[in-house]
Amino acid sequence: MDSRESRGANRRKLARINTHMRVDVFRHRLFGGWRFVTRAKALDYNRYGIGVTSPMRLSPGTHIKVDLYSTAMILRQVDAEVVSCQRAGQAYRLGLRTYQTLKELAGESEQHQIRYLAGMEELLPNQA
Repeated sequence: MDSRESRGANRRKLARINTHMRVDVFRHRLFGGWRFVTRAKALDYNRYGIGVTSPMRLSPGTHIKVDLYSTAMILRQVDAEVVSCQRAGQAYRLGLRTYQTLKELAGESEQHQIRYLAGMEELLPNQA
């Protein structure tokens, strides 16, 4: 098993926090940029992503943007990748990965706090 597989196994072991949020899903179109495609419902989330139910099937590997509506704030245009899609009754249960490492989350930003934590991330113990 390579390190990538073990990281994936550890992600599944992380505690999921239950939530009930409205999620608007956007896909990139060849002409016209990002377009709204469906409204979903967030069920839970952990460090790496969000579990949602959607009336629309999205293939694993699809890159999307989501607007997350919590009671206190709205996060707009959050980048996500569909990592799983399973039929759940009349809807689909989607696993969305919002980031894999803190370096990916920080991107090219000048936020030194996140960059400092990103440098330490590999030293932190895995939560099993």
